[in-house]
Amino acid sequence: MAAAAELDAFMLVHPVNVAGAERLRSYYLNNLIGNPLDTTIAAAASCFGGVLERHPRLKVGLVHGGGFVPYQAGRWAHGWKVRPEPKVNLKQSPEPWIDRFYYDTILHSTERLAFLVESAGAARVLLGSDYPYDMGTGRMRPAGAGAGDLG
Repeated sequence: MAAAAELDAFMLVHPVNVAGAERLRSYYLNNLIGNPLDTTIAAAASCFGGVLERHPRLKVGLVHGGGFVPYQAGRWAHGWKVRPEPKVNLKQSPEPWIDRFYYDTILHSTERLAFLVESAGAARVLLGSDYPYDMGTGRMRPAGAGAGDLG
């Protein structure tokens, strides 16, 4: 991590073998839930492990729209305030570190993407694609075109 920060490298986090895979065998849940879950675990470990605090120049991108990070950031901050466990390696609330993540656009929903952009800021949301894989075949309407149905 120190070398990546020193080189001003951009690190993109993508899961390979997801947590809880044995419970996610049905319904393609290993991808639908497992990938965003593992993205979230990596982000949480980076925050609560003090990695981002120790390496303030580190740039980390989270695929799958950041997993559950943008939607649970308040829970992380609250947990840090009221519980001792999140404070073991982290001297301050995780909010400044959460605000440093970059996110891709792979949410497959215009409404969810709008929430992400509003939450993280447009400068922290990067165009992403699942092409050529099967999850990359949907199309979203351009911004401002109406409801976020997938085509």
